Amino acid sequence: MMEESVRALAGMAGFIALCWLISEARRQFPWRAVLVGLSVQVGLALLLTQVPAVTAFFAGIAHVVDAVQSATQAGTMFMFGYLGGGEQPFRVEPGASTFIFALQALPAILLVGALAALLWHWRILIWVVRGAAWLFGRVFGVSGPVGVSTSACIFLGMVEAPMLVRPYLSRLSRGELFIIMVDGLSVIGGSMMILLGTLLESKVPNAFSHLLIGSLIATPMAITLARVIIPATGDGPPPEPMALDTHYRSSLEALTMGTLQAVKMAVNITALLIVFVSLIALVNKGLALLSPGDVPLTLSLILGKLLAPVAWAMGVPLADVEPAAALLGTKLITNEVVAYSDMMALPPDALQPKTVLMMTYALCSFGNIGSVAILIGTLSSMAPDKVGEVVQLGFKALLAAFLTTCMTGALMGLLLG
Repeated sequence: MMEESVRALAGMAGFIALCWLISEARRQFPWRAVLVGLSVQVGLALLLTQVPAVTAFFAGIAHVVDAVQSATQAGTMFMFGYLGGGEQPFRVEPGASTFIFALQALPAILLVGALAALLWHWRILIWVVRGAAWLFGRVFGVSGPVGVSTSACIFLGMVEAPMLVRPYLSRLSRGELFIIMVDGLSVIGGSMMILLGTLLESKVPNAFSHLLIGSLIATPMAITLARVIIPATGDGPPPEPMALDTHYRSSLEALTMGTLQAVKMAVNITALLIVFVSLIALVNKGLALLSPGDVPLTLSLILGKLLAPVAWAMGVPLADVEPAAALLGTKLITNEVVAYSDMMALPPDALQPKTVLMMTYALCSFGNIGSVAILIGTLSSMAPDKVGEVVQLGFKALLAAFLTTCMTGALMGLLLG
């Protein structure tokens, strides 16, 4: 345990140093921003996991999520019968799974999308976002648009959050734009939390709470590492109150439009998963033909070797370094759903409980190559005059987001492992 803790602490320092090495202003290392970011992340992690009143609050949120999942199952059972989770009309063999991802997990996105739009129309989410944006402005010194986007990412996602500050994007400095990009790739939105929580619940107790905490504590570090790579220059707009208003004319319109937007997300997720899983299978078939020995090469095996130093630096138990690194690599080149699915498909004793916990946090983000393309396309369409900067910063943002979640996984391994 002590050896793993030492590795984790040294690894976190190393991740920050790596960001400094690719910094655009290495002589302006933001010591204050790093100390504040680390302090906030550690303090927030302790608050969310060690204070009984707060953990009880999160347990209550988990019960609400369970209610949402049960309600969603009622709708899917009505539409798809036993395929949607209803009683099976045949005998299920021991060990067999009747879980159908597209029909039993994805529909939760529809209900959550509708509820999020309704809560926005009722101004509940608006006040939450405003409060978080005010807090970020005071603690990290970010401007109003950056504070709003980073706080909204946790609830809405990396594409929807910048839309709230679309009129301000062209006025943002290079560093502020970079913070928005890094944060968007470092967290997951509420709809995805429900989806992944459903996927993980059989092996990860309180999965949704872990995913929510993961996004909450990743945000301070995302801002911090973004500041290390591109230090603040002070040339952006000063902190200012943001005008956040609902564009829905009624609760019924909010429910309808929220559902229709969620349908697009569910379709996109389905299509991307089919393509990515198929491509991995195709690559593995090609690697098997090139394998020199009896053990066939696979993408996971290669990624496990390449990213093993990263998993080692996170403090992952030595026996689990390569499989953990393979999961990190899978998330990086495909997406978080495929990576979590791979983790759930591992034999029960393949990873130690500490490693499963660390990976639950380290995989909790939109940070992958496909998301970079989506983010670049989204921001470029909203701020055409920033296209050059957005494209130039894309893969730097991915690296910063990847290191952010690695630091989050290392920290939670120290606190809860």
